[in-house]
Amino acid sequence: MRSGCKYIFMVVSAAAVSGCVQMHPTRSGFLGDYSQLVALDRKERIRVKPVEPAALGDVDSFYIAPVEWLADDLGQPASSEKNRDVIRNSLQAALEKELGSIRPVVADIGPKTATVRAAVTGVQESKPLENILLMSQILGPFFNGGAVAEIEVISPGGVQIAAESVAYKGRDWEVLGFFWRPKHAEAAMQRAAEQLSGEIKKSE
Repeated sequence: MRSGCKYIFMVVSAAAVSGCVQMHPTRSGFLGDYSQLVALDRKERIRVKPVEPAALGDVDSFYIAPVEWLADDLGQPASSEKNRDVIRNSLQAALEKELGSIRPVVADIGPKTATVRAAVTGVQESKPLENILLMSQILGPFFNGGAVAEIEVISPGGVQIAAESVAYKGRDWEVLGFFWRPKHAEAAMQRAAEQLSGEIKKSE
């Protein structure tokens, strides 16, 4: 019994140290310009370029380039190719949905089309087995996941209209994500797209 308690204590201690994932914005070199990114939160996990008023005045559509995967190069890869594709596709789909509410999303670049470039630059997945163990001891799950993305919108003339480097982690109420490895990272990428669309809408 004593050894069991000791094991649980060790698990909880590890959770306290590393369970709550610490994601940070990246500066991978993917964006054309980082100089105008400013932090929007105290922990500086959300860094965006303020969008100038009427910046999309001459833009009638968005072309969303295939999302790139740079997490492996920066030392934060997905646990499998399948999960990598799930997370990357989540960002792609979220960008299409969010930006499609502002301007039509097109398959080909026209004279007034803005190009959206995005990359997943960091991933940490949740740990389902550890979370199940903690739940069995009525302690609650600790090991969440998250992801980091860099995104920019380029005008038809080649000017950076909007940009962000954002890091999100799974939230406590996103319970399913504690037990499905890529779920919190998926949600993080959806929030990244929402953040970008929100900044753009402010300028409209």
